[in-house]
Amino acid sequence: MTTKAPEDEVCQSVLDFVADGAYPESEKVVASDLPVSALSKELELISKAREQVEAEISTLSRENDFDADGWISQAKQLHEDIERSRHTAREIVSMHESTRPLELKVVDAAAKVNLIQTEITFDEAVTITLEEVERLCQQLEAGRASLHEGGIMEAIDILEETETDVNAESLFADTNVKSILSENVAGLRQEIADFLIARWDDLLSIDREQHKLLIAGDGYRVMLEETIAALSRLDMLDAANDKLQKDLLSAIVNPILLPSVPLQSRGVRVDASGITIETEPTTTTVSEVLDRIAQVLDHLQQNLPTSMLTPFSDYFVPNLSSKIISSWLSSAIPTELSGLGEFENTLDNVLKFTKSIETLGWHGHEELVSWVNQAPRLWLTTRRVDSLDQIRRVLTAARGTTKQVERVEKQQVSQADEALLENGPSDDWDAGWDDDNEEETNGKPAAQPEDEEDVSAWGLDDDKDDVPETKPDAAALAADDEDDAGDAWGWGDEEDETPQEKPSQPPAAAATKPANGNDSSGHGASREVTLRETYMVTDIPDSIVDVVLQQITDSQTISQPAHHNSRVVSSGAALLALPTLILAMFKATASSFYGFKLNAGQMYLYNDSMYLAERIRNIVEEHQLARLTTDIDALEKFGKAAYSKEMQTQRTIVTDLLDGTQGFGQCSEQPFLGECENAISATVDRIRDVYTEWKPMLSHSALLQSIGSLVSTVINKIIIDIEDLGDISEPQSQRLVSFCNQVSQLEDIFIPETTDGAEAVPMTAVYVRNWLRFQYLINILESSLADIKFLWLEGELRLEFSPDEVVDLIKALFAESDYRRKAIAEIRQNS
Repeated sequence: MTTKAPEDEVCQSVLDFVADGAYPESEKVVASDLPVSALSKELELISKAREQVEAEISTLSRENDFDADGWISQAKQLHEDIERSRHTAREIVSMHESTRPLELKVVDAAAKVNLIQTEITFDEAVTITLEEVERLCQQLEAGRASLHEGGIMEAIDILEETETDVNAESLFADTNVKSILSENVAGLRQEIADFLIARWDDLLSIDREQHKLLIAGDGYRVMLEETIAALSRLDMLDAANDKLQKDLLSAIVNPILLPSVPLQSRGVRVDASGITIETEPTTTTVSEVLDRIAQVLDHLQQNLPTSMLTPFSDYFVPNLSSKIISSWLSSAIPTELSGLGEFENTLDNVLKFTKSIETLGWHGHEELVSWVNQAPRLWLTTRRVDSLDQIRRVLTAARGTTKQVERVEKQQVSQADEALLENGPSDDWDAGWDDDNEEETNGKPAAQPEDEEDVSAWGLDDDKDDVPETKPDAAALAADDEDDAGDAWGWGDEEDETPQEKPSQPPAAAATKPANGNDSSGHGASREVTLRETYMVTDIPDSIVDVVLQQITDSQTISQPAHHNSRVVSSGAALLALPTLILAMFKATASSFYGFKLNAGQMYLYNDSMYLAERIRNIVEEHQLARLTTDIDALEKFGKAAYSKEMQTQRTIVTDLLDGTQGFGQCSEQPFLGECENAISATVDRIRDVYTEWKPMLSHSALLQSIGSLVSTVINKIIIDIEDLGDISEPQSQRLVSFCNQVSQLEDIFIPETTDGAEAVPMTAVYVRNWLRFQYLINILESSLADIKFLWLEGELRLEFSPDEVVDLIKALFAESDYRRKAIAEIRQNS
């Protein structure tokens, strides 16, 4: 719409028209309305113009001679013109007011015209769209018709064209029509896909239940090629090939391999129509299985199009190789040397099979080639796994059968030691001492120092620095790339708690041998004597020794010329590393077996470990296997740790039983008296029960030392509890003597057996630390002050007690008196 002119410009245009008869040149002025508000201003302008005209006339009249009538006439004419202008102005205003409804009608009519034009445009667009939709729908129907008539490629062409049109057509953008058309296109695609899959299954029929594969003959080859091309155009060929390969593995390959049934396989019938797997499995060799697989691969190569065979190298052949290895080849690795010949044939057959795969133009068989190349390592791994599994089976199948074995030790004994052995009491270690001249002598164990623990004779308290560290054999470390068992199994073997055992020596010899090793008695001549004793072991060590010997003998056998051409001969030396793992396996699993299947299992574990260590030591000496020296030491430490564990358990038990005395406070009064009696009786009975339980299994010397350790624990606690009593009354003293005498009855355990009828002397003081101290305590409790003073001054009481200990006991037993003070003074003076 044209912009309206300002009101001043409109008024000036009206004045020009009235005064000069001039029309406005501006379209804005012509198109503008004369508002009512401008009339007064217009009249004012006309009045000013009139006045100017009158002034000009007056001026001209004065300057010129003029005709007054003419001027009057002109004035009238002017007046009329002015009136006419006023009338015209009023008409203009009136006409302007009358045009407003018309303007509104024009605007309304223009809007209706625009709406109609828009509707026409929309209807034309809808018509075009519907025509396009109709065309596309007819196109899709034509595609379906072509599909039903067998024109699969034509249907795919129509599908792709329609799909392109739907996606490219701008008319369908952001409309429901496009989604509907897309659904129709997807429906046609699905119909084509279903048709292709059905045809694919007809041309390549795999019966998973009957285990059959039927491939269409030459007459259908064109159809198969067309199907493959169609699947490729729809991006479905890869999925179809993957499904075919998986079905082949499941329906054809797995029945041939039969992974779940060792050494069993189903036969294969291959003919022009396809492949059929026999229903009943038969015992088969690896060579026959590989031949059957090769027949299947050859048939596939001859009857499947090249476009289908190419992906077989990416999935089918690698999976086939893995299945063959896991199902047949891994189990074909022999654990006995007698199977190496057949194993070599298997390796040759595998290589032959891989070459046949290469001939077919496939790859993916690299895993089979790698398996053949790693045959030495795989064979060694199988041997290791089998040997460790044998240890597991030995422990699992063991029934706790025991047998008696003999331990023999040889020592150099001087003539003085021999005389002592002949004259002194003997514990005879169940067999006595046999020298090289087969003369029997009796041995006497030496008393243990007070500062030694109960298991000192077992090497548990020796300083480990006294034993030089055994370094591993360098050749042994280089024989195999496997980790040594000490690291592999995490065996620190309680090194700090159980130092290495020193060579034992006869008790009598230990007692009589000077500290510097020289014989100061003048009897320098010595001779070798043999110490024998028996103890019980289970059947487990012998079984483990058999497994160890098998590795050693096989290592020696495989190095013989008969096996020089074997592929695994390079791993023969590495078999010598397996005994370390075998012994580590025994240590790792033995505790659970001995702890749950045998009574006093820890003691049997100690015996078996020491016996096994001795057997392995003999093997080391016989076969010169220095690498097992550290394993022997670790095995002995392991056994000693089991012994220490059992001893600690028994010490805890007897200590807990003895805690029932509550420190012997008020032990002469009820109910404390009954509790003390029960505690002492239970403790003594427990030690006798342990003695009865351990007697059949331990050697005599070990039995006496073990029981001596428990008795020593008991009497040490009794001594400490009595010394802690600040005041001991006469009834208490009598009760304490009674309790101590009850414990002293355990002395009969340490009486050695004699064969000549002579009275045997108890060896309690030898095996029970502080036994003499305990006996002197009994004497103190039941003696008078004078007797105690005599024992100190004239006897050997000072060898077992310190002056302060004796003084404290005297103060607890006797009341304050001059005589007590004098006795205490004499004891202190003679300390």
